[in-house]
Amino acid sequence: MELFDTHTHYNDEKFDEDRDDVIKRIYKEGVTKFAVIGDNVENSKKAIQLAKEYEFIYSAVRYSSK
Repeated sequence: MELFDTHTHYNDEKFDEDRDDVIKRIYKEGVTKFAVIGDNVENSKKAIQLAKEYEFIYSAVRYSSK
């Protein structure tokens, strides 16, 4: 069975120290796809960057024209 976590915040600064380790550990445990959610412009940029770095990560971003 493949597991897809549809709502994560691995782009949050609390993961700055061990983000790669956390992501790899969870992937190894069977969660093989993640959606990283951006809740502001800065975190949305980080979500996009994570999606570029890991082929199993997708990003959902917040857009504001303001």
